[in-house]
Amino acid sequence: MSMLDQHGYAARSAPQLGFGRRLGFGVGDFGINVFWNMTNLFAMFYYTDVVGISNTTAGLIIFGAMLWDTVTDPVIGVVAERTRTPVGRFRPYLFIAAIPLGISFALMFSVPMAATGAAATFAFATQLIFRTFYTLVGVPYSSLSARMTQDSDERGALAVHRMMFATIAGIVIAAFTRDGAALLGSGDLHAGFRSVSVLYAFIGVAAILVCAFCTREPSPDEAGGELGPGPSIRDILRMLKHNSAFWTAFAIILVGMCGATISSKAVLYYLKYNLDAEELTGVTLLSVAVTIMLAVPFWGALSKRIGKRQVWACGCAIAAIATLSIWFNPFESPVSVILILTFGAIGSSANYFSTWSTLPDTVEYGEWKTGIRSESTIFGAVAFAQKLALGFATLIAGLLLDGFGYVANTEQTPLALTGLKVMISIIPFCTAIICLALVLTYRLDQQFHARIVREIARRRETDPS
Repeated sequence: MSMLDQHGYAARSAPQLGFGRRLGFGVGDFGINVFWNMTNLFAMFYYTDVVGISNTTAGLIIFGAMLWDTVTDPVIGVVAERTRTPVGRFRPYLFIAAIPLGISFALMFSVPMAATGAAATFAFATQLIFRTFYTLVGVPYSSLSARMTQDSDERGALAVHRMMFATIAGIVIAAFTRDGAALLGSGDLHAGFRSVSVLYAFIGVAAILVCAFCTREPSPDEAGGELGPGPSIRDILRMLKHNSAFWTAFAIILVGMCGATISSKAVLYYLKYNLDAEELTGVTLLSVAVTIMLAVPFWGALSKRIGKRQVWACGCAIAAIATLSIWFNPFESPVSVILILTFGAIGSSANYFSTWSTLPDTVEYGEWKTGIRSESTIFGAVAFAQKLALGFATLIAGLLLDGFGYVANTEQTPLALTGLKVMISIIPFCTAIICLALVLTYRLDQQFHARIVREIARRRETDPS
């Protein structure tokens, strides 16, 4: 007979997932990252240099949409946690929201070339719709990694698969978007971005649906019945309050994403104006994405030897070295900058791997501390952190561009050129140093997590009520 805790959760084994399920899970992140990378890399550029929306207004559009995420992310996290269906808690959302996500994404890159106010209103509205459906897919998808297995190393394997496919999505976006928009639009970037976004929407939706069909959550019998609707909101808040491991990871993600976002926004402008090498945008982004893809399996294997925390620290240190090198780079040629950015991508791959392999472990840490388990609440909060960083950093990027005197599609002043360099070097260097300090305080390694899982199982056995 299965032993249940007070919230209806049984002591579950940590099954070793087959290759097919790992692969299916990873494919889902390909679809999600088609949407994420396109939005993160090109939305700001599309608004300012293609549609003609002002820098600050473009930043405010993305920042304002982020405020909507403060509502949707926690709500979807709680609702998903309390969902009960024959196919699981989280998979139904992938089936339901994938197609609306694709449609809203295509609309987001179909802003009409109208008066500035009308264009900005359309851009803001489509941002809100897109972000709502992105949350409906993204939070349940990420929660699956904690749901599918409780084995920390197996979660590391899932993280490797999802990051491999995520970086393949990054490669597609980097290699095709800029030149593809020019090609499909016959030189008209406005029409080209619309065509590219429709193509990406079909690809992303297909990948998410493949994931929904190929993954599997434990059945109620396998999970010991899972009685009741799940933990109350009060219980969830108590779990979060006492989950110090999660809050440390949350802070690292928030700070790191802010630095990375400002840098990624500026790199397109830096290539175009500082280096006069706009034609190398695709090559640069492709080099970064390929390096991340190749490095992720290395970090996954290394984490089993030295631990996830040490891998995370290595990633932050490499990021700090690379960004500082851009500032002190004596050559400032396209080749030297691409090489430095490629080196920095090795650190980025370590950071991405560590984020997605470590976060599921904080679910058990919270359960160990409080007896409350809530996968989707953890990942809903992380989705909020990512979007908070994206929105806030994009707003800051817009304000910085205006503050430095950047004017789209004109020759830039020395101050504007220096400002662009600051945005891709000094700012992300500072955030990398902060993240490194936070990582060194993180104590939830694989051994500690394994002890926590065993302790939770013993509690359930001795206290079945």
